Amino acid sequence: MAEPSAATQSPSVSSSSSGAEPSAPGGSGGSSGACPAMGAKSCGSSCAVHDLIFWRDVKKTGFVFGTTLIVLLSLAAFSVISVVSYLILALLSVTIGFRVYKSVIQAVQKSEEGHPFNSLSSCG
Repeated sequence: MAEPSAATQSPSVSSSSSGAEPSAPGGSGGSSGACPAMGAKSCGSSCAVHDLIFWRDVKKTGFVFGTTLIVLLSLAAFSVISVVSYLILALLSVTIGFRVYKSVIQAVQKSEEGHPFNSLSSCG
């Protein structure tokens, strides 16, 4: 007799589980991706934060929260100066590696592309 009890459920329970996404507390429950605070026209930085918190784009959110977790764990183990200096050293290593890679590709293909960071280093 489980079927008659399912039919006698309150309408508020059956209407809230209509298959749509659950609305956020304080949100409008409108279309997903629209910013309830700003409206659909002017979705600014608060909507980007809202989308990150509610995992709308899984890759972007995973990258942001993963990077934040790594930085916080690094700050728990090392000083701020050490973490910043290691981050700058890693950036420098990636930049030099990219420059060497471009030089090797330029030598193998015998092209005249030039320096990959030439547009960034020009003063005029």
